[in-house]
Amino acid sequence: MAFASKIFAVTLLALFNYGALADNFYTYYETLWGLSHITINPEGTEVDLLMDKSSGAGFRSKSHYGSGIFRVDMKLSERKTRGIVTSFYLTSAPDNQDPGNHFELDFEFLGTLGVVQTNVYDDDHGHREQSFKLPFDPAQDFHRYEILWNPSLIV
Repeated sequence: MAFASKIFAVTLLALFNYGALADNFYTYYETLWGLSHITINPEGTEVDLLMDKSSGAGFRSKSHYGSGIFRVDMKLSERKTRGIVTSFYLTSAPDNQDPGNHFELDFEFLGTLGVVQTNVYDDDHGHREQSFKLPFDPAQDFHRYEILWNPSLIV
């Protein structure tokens, strides 16, 4: 049997706008790649992304946003995945094209050792990386990660 591990699970309830009961993954998101490595529960409120030697998986928002609070509840794999970067990010780059002069906000989990790196790209200029050792084990439970973005502030 090939090595396979859940790299992270995402609970989407916090991401949906409060409103219609029909709100679920399919209302706001679409899968990008690794279709055989993404599992969505029947209610469309939780997504599991799997990783093995052949692939991982990814999905994106169907809408474009200029500001807001973007959050994800994630639990990283309990398996050691040194060298694997699991990420949650916002980008203006188009799919499957050279990103050109784009804007991007990143959370990058470096392996499963509790280190997260953040970065901001403004007009395609980054070099604002900061790494943090988290005061908890991101593989032991779900934790909420959030980006607050408005015209004058990124937190």
